Amino acid sequence: MKKYIISLLVLSLIGVGTAMAQDRVAIKTNILHDATASVNLGVEVGVAPKWTIQLSGSYNNWPVDDIRIRHALVEPEVRWWACERFNGFFVGAHLLGGSIAVGSLWDFSKYNSRFPNLKEYLLNDGFLLGGGAVLGYDLLLGRHWNLEFELGLGYLYVTGDEYRLSTASDGTHYLAAGSQPVLKGSVFDYVGPTKLAVSIVYLF
Repeated sequence: MKKYIISLLVLSLIGVGTAMAQDRVAIKTNILHDATASVNLGVEVGVAPKWTIQLSGSYNNWPVDDIRIRHALVEPEVRWWACERFNGFFVGAHLLGGSIAVGSLWDFSKYNSRFPNLKEYLLNDGFLLGGGAVLGYDLLLGRHWNLEFELGLGYLYVTGDEYRLSTASDGTHYLAAGSQPVLKGSVFDYVGPTKLAVSIVYLF
């Protein structure tokens, strides 16, 4: 996994160098991730008159009593712009990979019987890899600022160990000390939304 992330960072640096000739670089943060206290940052560079590439990452490992979603994700993306780069509609493709621990959120089994009920279970030591198509729009707010909307649909391969969660008197869920997985190496195939972003963008 470390080699994978390092390779993506190297490619991003190469893209930044290429962008100098294209005279456009953007940094951004997804405010939907910010709302969950997830540290996230994206860098997007122009590589051709209507093409850009982007590398973004998100991290959340804050200790909380009620388990939500902890993750370390990296996401490369390529975009084609209908009018001009960083303005208006775009389409593209993205990849997504990283580690996850998910629990106490929703009953995913309602939508896919192979997924655990995350109200009762924790998917721990998990890993996901996949990607899909993206569609989005950049709204110009000023010379250096954009507001960006993006939706991605695709496929994710998800694996991890399932643990049964305990419930506290206040209704929060937690993983009891010494808990053992009820199922190791669970594998799930997910098809659906792979990205939802409303981002604040700063353009250089």
